[in-house]
Amino acid sequence: MGITRTAANMINLGKDGSYGPTRDALRHQIWDTRPVSATIRDYTFFSQPIGAQWGTTSGQAKTKNETNLQDSGKLPAGQTLLVTRMSAALISQYNTGVYGTTGFSKPYATALAQAYINIMQNSLFEIKIAGRDFDFQIHGRQFLPALALSGFNGSSTVPSRNGDTLVSGWVRLDPSPIFLDSLVSFTVQQTTTNGDTTYIMAASPTGVLGNAFAVLASSYSTIQIILEGMLTRAK
Repeated sequence: MGITRTAANMINLGKDGSYGPTRDALRHQIWDTRPVSATIRDYTFFSQPIGAQWGTTSGQAKTKNETNLQDSGKLPAGQTLLVTRMSAALISQYNTGVYGTTGFSKPYATALAQAYINIMQNSLFEIKIAGRDFDFQIHGRQFLPALALSGFNGSSTVPSRNGDTLVSGWVRLDPSPIFLDSLVSFTVQQTTTNGDTTYIMAASPTGVLGNAFAVLASSYSTIQIILEGMLTRAK
């Protein structure tokens, strides 16, 4: 009786030592989160490890909910990550002024989604590794899936809660994945300050990009970047 191709691959990994006494190889994600400010600005992800000060509240420290980096912009010694895809996500947060016990009102939920679309359509993302100009660039609109906002129009509220991911998308780095070596500094840079500040997908009646930042800041929203790939680590 034969074995499946998946089983054969797993056996080969074990034979080569991937699951042996010296090293592991496993599918893995690293993520980092930044709060959205009330004014147009650029953001740097993966520069703050667990425990770093972040946000606007004094003493607010990053936990594993915001990032799983143990060191600032570096993988630990003995670890490398072959990044094969990247995600950007908007995470809703609590606001006592507009957030009810049953969810966001539909106009406000639509405003949050539209503000995020506005920002992403004016953003450039780069994976930056120390010593190189850039390793990967992509326009923010590539992260946006085909959105069906009709769901916001069916009732007075939508089922959005504190911490929900309202909009997200993945981009594959095929056919050229990126290696993040151990102890080599890297960041993901989101550049938005060169965006059109007047007439791109209005997040408010005035149609100014700055209003998109203000809408997300007023809800204490955050943007999270996830890098996913194959992690190799020494035991």
